[in-house]
Amino acid sequence: MTVEVAPASVTDEDVDGYINNLIEANPAKTEITDRPIQKGDIANIDYEGKYADTGVAFEGGTAQGFDLDIGSGMFIPGFEDGLVGVNLGDTVDLDLTFPEEYGSKDLAGKKVVFTVKVNKISEKSKEPTDEWAAGLGMEGVTNLEQLKETSKKQLTEEAEATHKADVESAVIDKVIEISEYKDFPQEVLNYYLIQENQQLENYAQMYTAYGQPTTASDIVRMMMQNTAPDQSDPDAFLKNMVNEVAQQFITFAAIAKNENLAISDEDVENYLKEAFDAGSTGYSSLDELKGDVDSKTIKEGLMADKVVGFLVDNANVVEPAN
Repeated sequence: MTVEVAPASVTDEDVDGYINNLIEANPAKTEITDRPIQKGDIANIDYEGKYADTGVAFEGGTAQGFDLDIGSGMFIPGFEDGLVGVNLGDTVDLDLTFPEEYGSKDLAGKKVVFTVKVNKISEKSKEPTDEWAAGLGMEGVTNLEQLKETSKKQLTEEAEATHKADVESAVIDKVIEISEYKDFPQEVLNYYLIQENQQLENYAQMYTAYGQPTTASDIVRMMMQNTAPDQSDPDAFLKNMVNEVAQQFITFAAIAKNENLAISDEDVENYLKEAFDAGSTGYSSLDELKGDVDSKTIKEGLMADKVVGFLVDNANVVEPAN
């Protein structure tokens, strides 16, 4: 098969853009000792917030050595403005009121006093230095030249990974496009429907675990909004998605049979062992993991990887005409 995929490439402009983003996120700083805080400075502060009426410190209102970008709007209205004009080493009390719509009911609309000490004042600079590059904490980076080399290497690895994924996606789409299908037996569709529903449940549990109660139906609706906003029938959307999955795996099975590609029980064993050793499964023992997985599903996934690898190895990948 011939597929068109843009090659992986990283230009000097890409590297410059990446470093500019680093500068925006972690600006180079020059310490200031001869003037008070101005907007745009970074003030390193200690602060303690107390209720104005009781003088009791409230939860989450105390910190030491905090770098605050003056003018960022990170803190409640009046906090950052109240530090403008304050000198290095000074301590000030800021009489403020939390907004009525503030997220915490205990603080919404409440009058408070923040006692703030200024430990350091720094001025942001858009001109990176070797010292700034070394301070980023990137392995092997002690100056700007090394930062450029490391950034280009990282961007190149990301571009190559993206290119690999794009080639895999292109060969899968191509082989599906040139294949002919008969109607699938209902038991085959049911098998993939069960798998898909289980995956949707897993996604829903993940969202719920992070404090956002979600159902499998909610996940389907989110997928519809992202990939098929004109679709209004969740059942039809799910049915079409299952049919596409069935097409893909049945195609893989046909290619595997024709090309004598096989996955052994030992391959499954090694896959599970590697997953367990990586510590990403959440199981306390390898035997517990083995007892809770469907080896057929694992074998099918490994077979899909092998078939896609075969297709990529034998594909003619060319650059797009335009």
